[in-house]
Amino acid sequence: MSGNPTAVGTVKYELHEDIAFVTLDAPPLNVLTAAVMADLTASVEFALTEPTARALVLRAEGRAFSAGADVAEHRPEQAPDMIAAFGRLFDVLAGSELPIVAAVEGAALGAGFELAMMADILIATDRATFGQPEIRLGFFAPLAVAWLGRRLGIGRAIEITALGRTYSAAEMHEFGLVSQVVPADALHAALDAVLGDLRRTSAAVMRMNVRLVRASLDRPFAEARHAAERVFLDELMATEDVREGIAAFYGKRRPAWQHC
Repeated sequence: MSGNPTAVGTVKYELHEDIAFVTLDAPPLNVLTAAVMADLTASVEFALTEPTARALVLRAEGRAFSAGADVAEHRPEQAPDMIAAFGRLFDVLAGSELPIVAAVEGAALGAGFELAMMADILIATDRATFGQPEIRLGFFAPLAVAWLGRRLGIGRAIEITALGRTYSAAEMHEFGLVSQVVPADALHAALDAVLGDLRRTSAAVMRMNVRLVRASLDRPFAEARHAAERVFLDELMATEDVREGIAAFYGKRRPAWQHC
């Protein structure tokens, strides 16, 4: 994808005030076909090239965040292409150096829930619902079985993927996956509040921070700490923004980040 797209097929892309917005726009239910997932992947990849972006927001138009993957594409003859598109999307999201924020209204089911669970900060309305119903159709959810245990523990991961039931936003907040639950008419304000905090940061330092948090997930503590210390001394200390942050602190003013 070249240039700064405003729309890519079934997905809208926008960089607004240093926040990259990727919006599902495949009415009525934002079903994640292989083609839609390819559009999502292209938009996310483009967002990650924006040098001043501080965060990536995933959201959706319509009455559902996403009702899930196209059941027809689960047929054995179509499944390889569907899984390949699915894998490319989640590899890109897992490698993001931007914090991922999801704003969820309506149903986030199946692959739609798997997309939402990749968010680092997940804001949901009190009308949002979540679930992995695949097991009731004779499938399992590849991303969910690989990821939910890391987020919520093995017991909760097996419960969600094995029962196939639908959960409320309040339940997912209690489980620890949803960051906050708000009324539907407060979703934009809640998202703006989170983005307002993120906009106070240096894009360059934010990327270091997120990269290290993700890289530390599967490392022993001492190894992860040493890696973070090396980046702190070798990369962070070489930036203009670390000097600007210190100067702003002593000058009692907001930093003027250079993002480098």
